[in-house]
Amino acid sequence: MHGFVDATDYYRRASSRYYLGQIETPTLIIQSRDDPFVFPHSLPEPGELSACTEFELHAKGGHVGFVDGSLRNPTYYLERRILSWLSAAQERKSARAS
Repeated sequence: MHGFVDATDYYRRASSRYYLGQIETPTLIIQSRDDPFVFPHSLPEPGELSACTEFELHAKGGHVGFVDGSLRNPTYYLERRILSWLSAAQERKSARAS
């Protein structure tokens, strides 16, 4: 179906996991243990990542939720973490350029 032999063929060809070692741009991957769609066996091993890829596995976060705070005042950890990582990456880049 749609050019794939079966489900195994689809997941093998569609998964980004097989390309993680080829990433050349600094990259942050954030994943949660309680994601209902991404099972632990499908998480990358450290040896599968390129040298410029950081992988963070958080206990909570669901499927792209990463909500902190309360129901009345939710905050979003993911956005804060991305900004923090980007700021640090920019500082490292600036330091190398100096």
